[in-house]
Amino acid sequence: MSTLLHIDSSPRRSSVSRQISGAFAEAWRTANPNGIYVHRDLAAAPVPHIDQAQIEIMHRLEREGIRDLAVVRDAAVTADEKESWAVAWPLIEELLAADTVVLGVPMYNFSVPSTFKAWFDRILIAPLIADPVIGAGPLSGKKVVVASARGGAYGPGTPRHGSDFQEPYLRAALAMIGLADDLTFLHAEMTKSAHVPRLAGFQDLAASSFQAAVDGARSHAAA
Repeated sequence: MSTLLHIDSSPRRSSVSRQISGAFAEAWRTANPNGIYVHRDLAAAPVPHIDQAQIEIMHRLEREGIRDLAVVRDAAVTADEKESWAVAWPLIEELLAADTVVLGVPMYNFSVPSTFKAWFDRILIAPLIADPVIGAGPLSGKKVVVASARGGAYGPGTPRHGSDFQEPYLRAALAMIGLADDLTFLHAEMTKSAHVPRLAGFQDLAASSFQAAVDGARSHAAA
């Protein structure tokens, strides 16, 4: 049975990234009526930042070379570690169980929201890192779609292309844990044209960019 993990990170309930990720989820659920759908809203229920206790666990796993996830599940030893691991492990299990992942990730200050980064720091543990020899890991083979919203334009040839630290970061981070085998970015750009007067002339471009992202979400979900 197919499983979709849908993650949103924008604090705005009607944000553009949520609209795109929502279009993907809706189309996926239509195409997979018997599938399992899991939605995690990182704005409504923020994941606590990684702490010393989880880092101690992660260092121990690396030091001892432990990659067996059945062993990793019970890796916490002290009371602090068990409390911290109770935050991280359910997030890891959600990701492991999913066949498809849609990430609603707007660009904030050239990068990603801190809510998303907090989630990613919790799930990135050594046993999930793709083996550099075989190029695969426990998460390899999943379909991943990033639903992105950007206030300006950051594509190739634009003045701010070099300031895009969102997509390059996500590509590198997701590749490290084997989630770049089937990775698609759907960017809706120039979203600030809706409320910034000096950008009002780009509203048509914003509308077409948004529509292309929504159409792409629906087609990728149904594929």
